[in-house]
Amino acid sequence: MHQLFGRDEERSRLQFLLKRGRTGMSGAIVLRGAPGVGKSALLNHVQAEAESSHQILRFDAVDSEAELGYAALHRLLAPHLFRLPGLPPPQRNALGRIFGLQDRSAPPDRLLVGVAALGLLTEAAAEQPLLCLVDDAQWLDEESAVALGFVARRMYAESLTMIFAVREGTDSVPSLRGLPSLLIETLPANHAAQLLEVVVGGALDAEVRDRIVSATTGNPLALIEAVRELSPAQLSGVSPLPDPVPLGQAIEEMYVRETLTLPPSARTLLLVAAADPTGDPNVLWRAGALLDYDADAAAPAEEQNLLAIRDRVTFRHPLIRAAVYHAAPTALRVRTHAVLAAVASDLGNTDLRAWHLASAATQPDDAVAMELETAARRTLSRGGWAAASTILARSAALTTDLPSRARRLLTAAETSVVAGSPGRGQAFLDAAAAYQADQHHNGQVKRVQARIHRLAGDTGAAAEALLSAARQLAPVDIRMARDVLVEAMVQAQIGGALAPAASTRRAVARLIRELPLPPAMDRTPGDALLDADATLHIEGLAAAAAQLHHAIDEVRQAPATASELFQWLAAACAQATLLGDDNALTTLAWRMESEARAQGAAIPLVLALSHTAVSELVAGRIREAEVLFDRRSAWEEARGNEQHIGALLIAAWRGQYAVAQELDEMVTQQASRNGQGYQLVFRDYARSVVSLSQGRYAETLGHLEGCLAESSQLKFAICDMVEAAVRCGRQTQALSVRDYLQDLAKLTPAPALLGDLARANALVLEDDPSAELLYLEAIQQHENTRGPGRRARSHHLYGEWLRRARRTKEARHHLRSARDLFAQMGAEGYATRAAMELSAAGVPSETPRHIPAADSETRLTTQESRVARLAASGATNAEIAAQLFLSVHTVDYHLRKVFKKLGVHSRRELQESRTYDNS
Repeated sequence: MHQLFGRDEERSRLQFLLKRGRTGMSGAIVLRGAPGVGKSALLNHVQAEAESSHQILRFDAVDSEAELGYAALHRLLAPHLFRLPGLPPPQRNALGRIFGLQDRSAPPDRLLVGVAALGLLTEAAAEQPLLCLVDDAQWLDEESAVALGFVARRMYAESLTMIFAVREGTDSVPSLRGLPSLLIETLPANHAAQLLEVVVGGALDAEVRDRIVSATTGNPLALIEAVRELSPAQLSGVSPLPDPVPLGQAIEEMYVRETLTLPPSARTLLLVAAADPTGDPNVLWRAGALLDYDADAAAPAEEQNLLAIRDRVTFRHPLIRAAVYHAAPTALRVRTHAVLAAVASDLGNTDLRAWHLASAATQPDDAVAMELETAARRTLSRGGWAAASTILARSAALTTDLPSRARRLLTAAETSVVAGSPGRGQAFLDAAAAYQADQHHNGQVKRVQARIHRLAGDTGAAAEALLSAARQLAPVDIRMARDVLVEAMVQAQIGGALAPAASTRRAVARLIRELPLPPAMDRTPGDALLDADATLHIEGLAAAAAQLHHAIDEVRQAPATASELFQWLAAACAQATLLGDDNALTTLAWRMESEARAQGAAIPLVLALSHTAVSELVAGRIREAEVLFDRRSAWEEARGNEQHIGALLIAAWRGQYAVAQELDEMVTQQASRNGQGYQLVFRDYARSVVSLSQGRYAETLGHLEGCLAESSQLKFAICDMVEAAVRCGRQTQALSVRDYLQDLAKLTPAPALLGDLARANALVLEDDPSAELLYLEAIQQHENTRGPGRRARSHHLYGEWLRRARRTKEARHHLRSARDLFAQMGAEGYATRAAMELSAAGVPSETPRHIPAADSETRLTTQESRVARLAASGATNAEIAAQLFLSVHTVDYHLRKVFKKLGVHSRRELQESRTYDNS
C-alpha cells in the first residue's frame, strides 16, 4: 500500500466517522472523484486503520455484476445470514426470498429488504463496531444500491459506518444522492512529487519528476502507471522521456500492452476472469479445462500484479479488467462466454448460463431469448426488478418474432418502473411502442406510460395515459380496460382540482359510461366502483348513493387474493369519504393497511396510512393520527421524498399556528409541483381549523366553500361551514349548507352525520328555544361516534348558546366538558377558545392546561418526537423501529434522549406528561 500524501483533510473526515462508530454512533459518506484519483487508496487506508477496532465488510463492485440483482447485498450480508432468525418475520422473509432461502412466489418489497439489511447489520454491529466499504459503487446492481442507500439514510446509533467510493461524472447510484459526500481531487504538485519519489524508489531527475507530475495533473493512478512504463534511464534523466508521457486516456492502452507480454495461456485466463462476473476461482479453473490453461497460467499475471486469486479473483484495478475484456477479439469473447455458459450449466446456475449465452450470441437466437426470459422471471421472484428489466431487454434483442420482442420490451419497461427507473423504462417502452400491429399491446403500452408519468410526479399525464389505454383496450379486452379505469379513477382523485380537463373525475366517469361491462361477463367489485363513480359525477350524489354503498360493501367482501384488491380498496376509501361514512372508511383503510403489511406492498400501505390518519384526526384522536402520519412521513423519507400534509393537519389541530403557516406554504408548493390537487383540499381544511378555532368565521367560510362539491373529501366539515355562515350573519347561505347536510345524512344515516345535522339545525335556529333540544340530540348522537372530536365541538357550541342565553351555570358545565375534551385530545386551539368562553361565563381562573414551550436544550427533534409518541402509545422499541424504518438501537438512543430532555423515567411517565406534543 502506497503512503498517502496530501490527504490530511480526507483522513480526518474518515477518522471522525470511525471514532463515531467506536462510541456507538453511525455515519456514512460518499467519496466522489475521477478514476485513479485515490478513492480506493483512501478506502484501503481506512480499512487498515479500522482493523483493530471494527468488523469489516468490503465489496469492490465490477460492471459485469451491475445486471445481477442483489449481487452486492448478497456478498456483503453473506457472513451474517446466520442472524436471519432474529429478524421480524416480514424482514426475514424479504431477505429469505432474495437469497433463495424460501418461497419466491411473490417478490419482496425493496423497502422491506432495506429494513432487513439494516436489522442484520445492526445486530452484527452490536457485537463489535462494523465498517462497510463499497468501492466503485457506480457499478452496484440497482437493487443493492437502493438497499444500501436506505441503510445509510436510516442508521444513527448502531456503531455502523458506511463509506462508498463513486466515480465522479457518472449519473448512477441515485440512491446515494443526498448523503454526505467528499470530493477527492487530484494532488497538489508538491504532494504528487512526494508520491512519485516514493513510487520510483531510486534515481529520479527533478526535471523528469516535474514533467511527469505536470503531465498527470496530479492524478495518483496516472502517475503510478506512467512510472511503470518508463525505464530507470528515463527516470534518472539519462534517456529522454517519450512525448507525450504515456498517461491519461492511454492508461487502458498501457494495461493492454502490459498483457501482451504474457504467454497466451495467461492472456486467456485473464479474459475468462474479466468475463466472469462471479469472481469465483472454481469457475476460472473449470473454464481452464475447456480452454487449455491450468493454475500455472496464473503465475505470470500474478507476478505482474495484474490480478490476484485468493477466495475471489480480483484485478489490481477495474480498468485492467475493462482493458482485457474490450481488447480481446470478438470471436474470442464469444468463445469465452460459450465456455462460461457450459460451466454455469454444470454448476446448476441456470440464470448465469442464460446471461453468458446471451453474451455469446452474435445474432438473434430465440432459444437463448427464451432462456433469458425464464431467468428474468426467476430474478423477479427474488425482487430483482432492475436486473430483470435488463435481462428482458437483452432477451428482446435476441428475439426474431416481432410480437414476442415487443412483449418482452414492454415487460422490461414495466419492471424498470417498479424498480424506480423511469428513464430506462421510457427507453424500453419507446422501443416496445414501435410495434403497433396489436391493439392489446398498444393499450398496455399506454398503461405502462401512465405509470412512468406517475413515477416522474406528473399526475395529470398519468391519468390521461390511463384513459387512452382504456380506450385502446376496450375493443379487444374490456375486462382489462375497466381495470385500467379503476386505476384512472384513483389517479383522477389524486389530481383533484389540478387535474387537466381531459383527465378529471368527470372525464373518467364519461368514459366509464362509454365502456360498459358486457352482460355475459362476470362482475367484480371494481365494476361496482366504476358504475357508482360514473353515476356520482354525471347524475349527482343522491342518484349514486345506493350504488356507492353497494360498491363499498362489495369491496369489503373481496378476497385478499384478488389481483386488483388494492386499487379497489383505494377507490372505496375515497367513495366512503365523500359519502361521509366514517365507519366504512375506517374499516376499509385498516383492511388496506393490514393486507399491505401482510403482502409487503409499500405503495398501498402509504395510501392506507393516509386514510387511517385522516379518519383518526376527524374523530379527535389526534395522537393516534399523528403516529400514523409519522409512519407515512418515515416511509417517504426512506424513499428520499417529503410529505408535509399530515404535519400541517396536526399542527392546525394542535393550535401551532406559526408551524401550520410554514407547512401550508410547503404543501401548496408540493401539490402544485406534482399535480396533486387532493393535498390542496386538505390544506384548505387545515386553514379552516386554524381560523375557526380562533373565531375568524369569514375566513373559515372561504376555506370550506369547496366542501359542498359532490366529490369533496371534506363532508365531515360541512357543519363547520354552517357555523361560520351563521356567525357571519349569512343566514341564507347557512340554510343552504344545512339543507345539503340534511340530504347527505339521509344518504348516510350514521351517528356522526346525524349528530352534525342536529348541531347544524341548532345553529340556524340560534334564537329559537327549540335549538336546545337539537344541541342535546347532537351530543347524544356524537356519544356514539369514534373518538371525542365531534362530541367536544357539540358541547362547545351548546355551551356558547347557553352562555348567550345567560344560563351561565349550565354553560359552564358544557364549556368545561368541551375544554377538557379538547385538552385531552391535544387540540390546544379549540381548548383556548373554550377557556375564553368559560371566562366570559364568569370562570376566569379556569384556563386550559397549556404545555410549556420547550427551550432549545429540551426541545425534541422531529425523530425524537415520533419515537416519543409511539413509545407513549405503548409500542415496544422493536415495534417503533419497524414503523419508522429505524434500527432498534437508534430507537433506544432517541428514547434515552427523550427521557433525559423531558425529565421522565418510564413510558408511563412519558404518556402522562404529554410534553412531547409540542416539542
